[in-house]
Amino acid sequence: ERKEAERKEAERKNTTIPNSNAMKSIPPNCWGVSGAQLLVLVKIVIDHFGKDGRPNVYEVVKAVIKPLCMAEAVSYSILVNPSGIRSQTFVTHAWSESFLGFIRSIRAYYADFESRVFWICFIANPQTWPQSELKLLLGPTAFASPFYLAMSQCSEFLVVRNENSNMYTRLWCVTELALVAAHVKCPVQVIGEMPPFFEMSLEQNIGLAADCFSDDDRELLQATIARTGVDVDALIAKIMNADARSVFTEF
Repeated sequence: ERKEAERKEAERKNTTIPNSNAMKSIPPNCWGVSGAQLLVLVKIVIDHFGKDGRPNVYEVVKAVIKPLCMAEAVSYSILVNPSGIRSQTFVTHAWSESFLGFIRSIRAYYADFESRVFWICFIANPQTWPQSELKLLLGPTAFASPFYLAMSQCSEFLVVRNENSNMYTRLWCVTELALVAAHVKCPVQVIGEMPPFFEMSLEQNIGLAADCFSDDDRELLQATIARTGVDVDALIAKIMNADARSVFTEF
């Protein structure tokens, strides 16, 4: 069984995604998912992990998203919306947070949650593609990435903080904040709480020093942040110290 799993993983890594794949024709801003569809995913996650399960996003992607999407080689959003639906709210968040807590925070914030369409990276982007194909999808610069293309078409940018970790220790989250502040200019809304006893001065790996799994991505994202010309440390401090449900229309 283990050898069979290793064989399938090796095949996946060597797979070329055909141009006929829906992800290559549907624009990134249409890789959205409605609140009602998120609630269906919540039920699937609870069925898998049990009522007492508290999986984070990494665990949900591995145990639920990837198996569901493997055969079609699309993202979860395109799996449930084969023609795509236009996103209204771009969501930035940390994968180390509780998945159920993440959905709960968003649901509590929006009166129109079920009908609202969200762009959420782990749901919008294909999680089963080989690294070579993902690199092509992300593009040569962050400005060509699905993140920026979707963000620039959304009417608002939602920051979902969490009590487990500081999202700005992740370089993609830092880059998204820099891009929205410098180029997108849509309202930035902040929900959720920071980890208890958080102090920015104690965080050594935020801003340009934030973590990134890929060295190639790190160089690309650091160059993107520098190109925006914004003071990311000041931006991060503003978001981290903001009251929950704060709304910023400019930085």
